[in-house]
Amino acid sequence: MSDRAGFTLRDGERLDDLYHGGMRMIQHPEVFCFSVDAILLAHFVTLKRGDRAWDLGTGTGVLPLLMTARADIHVDAVEINAHAADLARRNFAGNGRSGQITLREGDYRHYRELFPAAQADVVVVNPPYMPVFAGAGNRRAAVNAARHEVTATKEDVLAAAVYLLRYGGRLAVVQRADRAVEWMCAMETLHLRVKRLRWVHTYVDRPAKMVLIEARWHGNAGTEILPPLVLYRSPQVYTDEVCAMYGKKELL
Repeated sequence: MSDRAGFTLRDGERLDDLYHGGMRMIQHPEVFCFSVDAILLAHFVTLKRGDRAWDLGTGTGVLPLLMTARADIHVDAVEINAHAADLARRNFAGNGRSGQITLREGDYRHYRELFPAAQADVVVVNPPYMPVFAGAGNRRAAVNAARHEVTATKEDVLAAAVYLLRYGGRLAVVQRADRAVEWMCAMETLHLRVKRLRWVHTYVDRPAKMVLIEARWHGNAGTEILPPLVLYRSPQVYTDEVCAMYGKKELL
């Protein structure tokens, strides 16, 4: 165990630069490291001063850190995996965010037993991208759960979100582009009206890879289709917009 300027690291862990605001993240390769989709979601979601936000399946806590850097809000971060929750707790403390972020360790599928209803202005979710029958899976349990709907299906995610949201509250998710219609149809059946939509492309001339969706519970009709978001201008070189999300002019 070691201590690096306020961050307590255990065996096998590393301290990575989050770039934005000088923040850093303790990560462990066995517990799934965050990727660019979390960065995109944190900058896509609509945030207002004083919002009470919930992050379902926070992992090591990257979304709450970036969201509290964007706005003066409070985030309740929910995580079922004890190892990931421990990492998130230390990441919040190391970045001086413990006063703005509350870690709730538990299974959000049991939302009625664990959480108060109608408390959230915003719910964000970076959910598993693949159903359990898709892909070969991963031998590491935490990584497999993050990628496949092992611990939470889209129905579980949306049910928990509706329970937590105030009337008119917002839900923001990032998902694979080829599952966009599936997710949006499921949202509509629960009165989550899709209000903002942005397709994410690896390169400007490639089909969409991901989609960012923001829905409002019992929102009015009408959806804003935002300009496409392009990740790379050349191999391993992010576009200016993505670099700005990291708080840098360029990333090497």
